Amino acid sequence: MIGALRQSQFSALVVWDVDRLTRTPRELEDLIELADRSKLALASVGGDIDLATEQGRMMARMKGTVARYEVEQSSRRLKRKFLERAEAGKSHGKVAYGYVREPVFDSSGVLAGYVELLHPVHAEVIRASTARLLAGEPLRAVVAGLNAAEVVSPAGKPWSGTTLRQVLLRERNAGRRVHQGQVIGKGEWPAILDDDTFDRLVALLRDPRRRSNSGSEVVHLLSGIARCGRCGGTLRGAAAHVSGKKNQPRAYSCTSCFKLRRKADSVDEVVEGIVVARLSKPDAAGLFGGNPEAMRQASEQVEAIEARLAIAADQFADGVTTGPQLERITMKLKPQLEAARASLRVHEPSPEMDEFTGPKAGKAWEGATIDRKRAVIEAIMTITILPSGAGKSFDPEQVSIEWKANA
Repeated sequence: MIGALRQSQFSALVVWDVDRLTRTPRELEDLIELADRSKLALASVGGDIDLATEQGRMMARMKGTVARYEVEQSSRRLKRKFLERAEAGKSHGKVAYGYVREPVFDSSGVLAGYVELLHPVHAEVIRASTARLLAGEPLRAVVAGLNAAEVVSPAGKPWSGTTLRQVLLRERNAGRRVHQGQVIGKGEWPAILDDDTFDRLVALLRDPRRRSNSGSEVVHLLSGIARCGRCGGTLRGAAAHVSGKKNQPRAYSCTSCFKLRRKADSVDEVVEGIVVARLSKPDAAGLFGGNPEAMRQASEQVEAIEARLAIAADQFADGVTTGPQLERITMKLKPQLEAARASLRVHEPSPEMDEFTGPKAGKAWEGATIDRKRAVIEAIMTITILPSGAGKSFDPEQVSIEWKANA
């Protein structure tokens, strides 16, 4: 409309009232200036206002100022109401994925409000996806599994990694109420995940060291995991193919020096046998116990930062520091505290790996996906394929296993 006015496509404007045209004084001044240039006639149902006269502009400005005041008052009341609802743990907006909203009626049959309950299918999608991720599967594989099962996303479309990540990172999944980006308490709805599980999931998905899950599906057990014994480079899997008249079996080859190549089936057989044997031992329960040293350091960091925050609070209570000083200290230390807590969660034990330990290890390994097997291997060992010399056949001794700290 403003564009048409500037191009003089019409010379009069009819509105219900001036405050329906604009409630922003700055925009009104632009209209007054435009009316001066284009001789615009402004008519309203409540009475004509001639923007070409001083009296008309005064009336328009008065109406605009009153309208702006009403907008700000309304905004203030809404903000207060939203905060009250948030502090009471009440939900806001449309129903989130994982939940269903049911009406509640009083004894006389009158609608008294609504209650949020778990959606039996959607909540299970969140739980199952969380368990798979914490068990070491990449986001890509979890998304592929959902789409293969024809489970649709909140938009009714196939899942993408971005969509699933956004759904899983919602604080409300742990029953937490968020207001203006901050958790301020518990919500009235039931939690899909307990606090510990949700915090570990968040730490995992937001870990900057986490590799991207984009790309094609992994089909080789040790591709990108095993290392070359010649140059230290990474081995990559190559599918079986025909080269001239010779059939080349599936293999691992070094993509750095190109001087080492081993038959993948033979290497996988050796590695899987060693892994299952180790996982079957009585002490295997401690293999996935996280990183004790990293946990200790992170825990000490958390305690130190919390102590500094407590000291700052005591100094404020004693009048040693002012409110603005306490706020600055808190704003600086809070991100450090959150980072230290996230590091602690990353290095905590992983109970999702328990099924791979003890007498049930062989059966669990046999039924596991390749992504979970890779996660187990990366957690407990480093694999190096040693050179054998020209003309020599494969020897299991060429597969060098270096156990990690817990193993």
